[in-house]
Amino acid sequence: MLVSIIMAVYNGETYLKQAIASALCQTYSNIELIIVNDGSNDSTKYILDKIDDERVKVIHLPKNQGAANALNTGISQAKGEWIAIQDADDNSYPTRIEEQVGYIRNHSELVGVGTLVEFISGNSTVPNYLLKKLMRHKNSIISRQVIKKKRFYICELTHSSMMFSKNVFLRVGGYDTTFKILYDYDLWLRLLDIGHIEKAPKILLQYRIHKGSLSRRNKLQTYNEIQTASSRAIYRLLVKDKKCQPTVIVLGPKKACDNYKYHVAPYSGLKVDHFIWEDLKNQVPFAVKDVKSGKVDAIILLSRDKRKILLQKLTASQLKLNKQVFVIYNIIK
Repeated sequence: MLVSIIMAVYNGETYLKQAIASALCQTYSNIELIIVNDGSNDSTKYILDKIDDERVKVIHLPKNQGAANALNTGISQAKGEWIAIQDADDNSYPTRIEEQVGYIRNHSELVGVGTLVEFISGNSTVPNYLLKKLMRHKNSIISRQVIKKKRFYICELTHSSMMFSKNVFLRVGGYDTTFKILYDYDLWLRLLDIGHIEKAPKILLQYRIHKGSLSRRNKLQTYNEIQTASSRAIYRLLVKDKKCQPTVIVLGPKKACDNYKYHVAPYSGLKVDHFIWEDLKNQVPFAVKDVKSGKVDAIILLSRDKRKILLQKLTASQLKLNKQVFVIYNIIK
């Protein structure tokens, strides 16, 4: 099958040639590489215009509109039934596409497959111990069961390692361009609404870590986008069984609840019946009663320090995780 490798690049002159070479030097021969220049103002255009390979298609966008838009543009031109993402500063191992195609053929029910990753330093040296720590965490989650179980809390998939069905991608509406940072996490959640995603159990990508990456520079926006994406996924799950807007109770620290109220809830589709931030342990039975009586559909847990204790109390009350209780990522105390 033809695999379309999609690469979006914005001012990526430093690592672009290396990334392109890794995408083209694949042991799997039936590929095309579509590179979308997202309005770069460095030497990216010059580098791309020098490419002389019939497998490569270059699209120059006149101005920068964000990675999600660039990726949608590239995928709209793709001829392959499966899409492989390659970031412009990462490197695919030579057997990456071959291994992923083989994995898909052996697991035809999957809508996407990622890989394990090797972390390498970017524009500034990242300590080796930190790279190894990140690798241990990122590569510890492989199975579809754990990926799906943890999906509302955190993204366990590396964007640049992913291959997914173009048909399912179009079915769920592609990348949402309202997300500037977590557009990939939002997409995985929507793909997981349709089917399963796993990781091929091999390191097949070098993922470059930059100290000044977009997600690190914009921590609050990243945080809000994580919560918005996960809350929308919760909405989609709850609305399947309802004809009206799902209603939830949100538990967590006051500042976290306030942030959710003003920066997440209005964009989630969910209706928040009320927030609880005081005396959380003793308020849990009342929240449980509201769910069991049908007054609200679910409880969203933002708590950070007391998360495990509160989750144990909620599930001990016969509420089910990821059905009536949802734990979503929170950094605000």
